[in-house]
Amino acid sequence: MLTNSLRDLVKAATAHAVNDNDNSDHTVATALLTRSGRTVLGLKTSHVLGGQCGQNSALSHHAAACPDDPISAITTVHGATGRVISPCGKCRQELLNLDPAIQCVVRDSSGLKAVPVSELLPYAYDWNAVEQPQKIYMWEGYEASIRDGSKRQTIRIDDPFHPGPAQIVFEKGNGEVVTIDATVTSVVETSYRELTVEQARRDGFASLAELHQALNTHYPDLAEDDMTDVVSFEIGSNVGNGSARSRP
Repeated sequence: MLTNSLRDLVKAATAHAVNDNDNSDHTVATALLTRSGRTVLGLKTSHVLGGQCGQNSALSHHAAACPDDPISAITTVHGATGRVISPCGKCRQELLNLDPAIQCVVRDSSGLKAVPVSELLPYAYDWNAVEQPQKIYMWEGYEASIRDGSKRQTIRIDDPFHPGPAQIVFEKGNGEVVTIDATVTSVVETSYRELTVEQARRDGFASLAELHQALNTHYPDLAEDDMTDVVSFEIGSNVGNGSARSRP
């Protein structure tokens, strides 16, 4: 169910779309809701060079009228039918770049619903994430050995890393997410066949056979000639209290 403020936002977008629809250049309207409760409208404008979507228009009006009042929600309506429609891929990306938490009112089989923009664009390019340390996702069972220093390596296939700042991330079965600051110190490409006992020990295993067993569990179709990345790392100064937070 929508909140009353989102229902009013849909009404504003619908009125704008229906009233200004010309079945040609202006067929879609968008309404933005700001954190202070202000509504900002936009209208699609088409021309031979492409034009701009209703979302683009509304974002431009927002930037001109109240740039310091963050956008909290958005919805878009097709003028000829009065139906709520989802933003196109380009507009989804623009909204994601502004704030992944912006609520977008869309329609599915159950009716109107509000979802974060981040959920509208799986595998999106997130320019904020590019600036953050690379994330190394680990099984929660490895946390103790990483913290006590007995595991200083991970072996990956089709999961590339590079030397530099990193975060080791444990997504636990209870929903908790724990991160430990780290630095990737080296990445060495090695075939499965050429992995060594020393690499097994750096990975926290007592023998090469144990390492092979673990790899075969993670990657069931491994062949002798398959290439692996041996990723060595050191954990940061907050090893004693790696940040923990609940999944939103």
